[in-house]
Amino acid sequence: MKKILFSLFLAGFMLFGLRADAQNKPSGNILEQFKWKKRPLLIFTPSAENPAYLRQKEIIHAGEAGLADRDMVVIELIGEDAVYVNGTRQKGQYGKALRSRFEVPQEDFSVILVGKDGTQKQRNKAAVELEKVFGLIDQMPMRRQEMREDNK
Repeated sequence: MKKILFSLFLAGFMLFGLRADAQNKPSGNILEQFKWKKRPLLIFTPSAENPAYLRQKEIIHAGEAGLADRDMVVIELIGEDAVYVNGTRQKGQYGKALRSRFEVPQEDFSVILVGKDGTQKQRNKAAVELEKVFGLIDQMPMRRQEMREDNK
């Protein structure tokens, strides 16, 4: 009887431990944490030396205030699996999943705007001026509501 109780206790303890570990691991979908909070701008590049990527970095640096005003987060996917969110390297295997979800081959450069609802809003295969991105965002119903609330 003691062995059975001990086995049940041990099994419950192990199950609880596995559940706690699963809660502490990344979900595999890095975009989920931004849903309904931020507008991700995904930048896919085969390497950090790619000319289109370097140009996009310059454009983003010049437009940081507009990014913040529109609740945007910049997610860079460099090479096979290096992922940076607003310049900070992320742990986890997010790059492959994002490349697959948005159908961007590793050798391609793409800039993809994702809305707060988690869906793709715009895709460019070259560096894109932020005025073009901001113009699209500013026409979205959710953004218009945000602007009205900001003016109150």
